[in-house]
Amino acid sequence: MEQILSFVYHILIFNIIKPLPCSSSYFNHHFKLSSHNYSDNDSHYRGIVRFGKERFGLVGVLFANIGLMFFCLPLCFLADWAVHIAHSLWLKIAINASVVLMMLEKFDMLTFSIRRNYLKLLYLIFCIANMSYWTLTCMFLAAFENLF
Repeated sequence: MEQILSFVYHILIFNIIKPLPCSSSYFNHHFKLSSHNYSDNDSHYRGIVRFGKERFGLVGVLFANIGLMFFCLPLCFLADWAVHIAHSLWLKIAINASVVLMMLEKFDMLTFSIRRNYLKLLYLIFCIANMSYWTLTCMFLAAFENLF
């Protein structure tokens, strides 16, 4: 149990430092996959989930997703609530733009060499155009990253 809690702790630290330049070395140090599970076409999210599955099985996948969504889901829920009660169009646009930037960063969508990212970007654009709920969008993107 101590190893799983340490794993979740490292995920939470990575969530905080991900936008910083030192995040790649932290990721490579704490979430190194074996050579047969490693792929250059993986996002950080997918890499962490694979690492959890490799080390701890399905429990690792569950805890990896809990750790990765620890900050994202509450922020998406608050954004949904704020967009619902806001009367100003500019405030709604600002909230939606900030959530889109968070999603782009969270799910590594701006790496265009990975073909899966085009599908994620298309889905995100569809959600923006249809004023989708951000909480559901975040959960669907997380589910998409969990597909092996």
